Amino acid sequence: MNKNVCSTVDLRARRSAQAGKGLRKAAGIDGGGTGTTLVLLQEDGRQERRHFGAFNFNSIGEERFRSLLAVLSDVIAGAEGCEMVCIGAAGISNPQMKEMILEAGEKYGFSDRLMLRGDQEIALYGAMSGAAGAILIAGTGSICTGRGKDGRTVRTGGWGHLIDDVGSGYSIGRDVLRSVVRACDGRQEQTLLTELVQEHWRVSDLEGIIAKTYETTEKSNIAALSRLAEEGARRGDKAARQLLEENAEDLCVLAETVYDRLGEEELSMCLMGGLLSHDTQYRAMVTRRLQEGGRRILLKKPDMDAAAGAALWAWNTAQGR
Repeated sequence: MNKNVCSTVDLRARRSAQAGKGLRKAAGIDGGGTGTTLVLLQEDGRQERRHFGAFNFNSIGEERFRSLLAVLSDVIAGAEGCEMVCIGAAGISNPQMKEMILEAGEKYGFSDRLMLRGDQEIALYGAMSGAAGAILIAGTGSICTGRGKDGRTVRTGGWGHLIDDVGSGYSIGRDVLRSVVRACDGRQEQTLLTELVQEHWRVSDLEGIIAKTYETTEKSNIAALSRLAEEGARRGDKAARQLLEENAEDLCVLAETVYDRLGEEELSMCLMGGLLSHDTQYRAMVTRRLQEGGRRILLKKPDMDAAAGAALWAWNTAQGR
C-alpha cells in the first residue's frame, strides 16, 4: 500500500533538503480510488511528492484505511514547519471516514490545522491556482464545478451512475450496449459495436453480451466500453458516432449550466478526467460544442494537479488568503 514512489520533483527536493530545512510548509493530499498523492509545498515553491495506495475506504476496508492514514500522518508530523493540511477525496463527508481522519489528525497533532475538501474542489483549486474558473470532468462518472470571482461555487452533476452521470464513461458504455440490443431487435440499423463488444468481452453472441453485462459488479467494466464507441466512430459506424455526439451534448449542458449560474461574462474552464484528457473524437466534440454554444467559455490547461491544488489551498489558508 505504501509505495513511497518519488517523482523527479521529489529527488530534486531531497537533494536540496538542507537548503529547505526550517522553511514553512503546507501539505496537500489527493485521495483517489486507485492511489493517493501527498504534496509537501515549501514557501519557496518547491514540492516534495509521495505516492501511496488507494484512499477508498469502501474498497480497502477500515483496517487498511487506518494503516494508510497512519503512514500519511507520520509524513505530515515529520514535516518540520507544516502549517496547514488539506485532504481532498471523494466521499470525504462520509461520517465514518471523516471521523477516522480527524482521529488521525488528533493523534499526530495536526487536527487544528486540518482542512477536508471534496476531490472535485481540490481539482478546481489546482486547475485555476485558486482563482475563478471551472472544471468539467468526465471519467467513469461526470461532474462540473466552478468558482466565480466573488468566491461563490456552483456544481452540476456528480450524482452517480444510477441517477445521472451524463456524458461519462459509464453513460457511453451503457449506450454502447443499448445500441447493440436495439440493433438486434431491428429498432435501429446494424452496428459495428456488436462485433466490438463481442471481441472485448470474448463472447460469440448476444446472450453472452447480456450475461456479461449482468454479471459485472464494477461500473468501471461498463465504462470501459466507451473506448469501443471511439473505435466504432473512427471506423465510420453511424451508431457509435451518434451516441458520442449525444453524450457530448449532455456533458456540455453541465458546463453551460455552471457558466449561467455563476453569471460571469467569461469563464476559464479545464477539461479533465479520462475521457477528456486525451486527444480523442469525444474531446473534440465537447470542445466544439462549448466553443460554438454562444457562451464565453475559455478552455485552458490545468495549472496544476489536484494534490498540488490541495497543498496550495492549505498554504493560502495558513497565510490568511
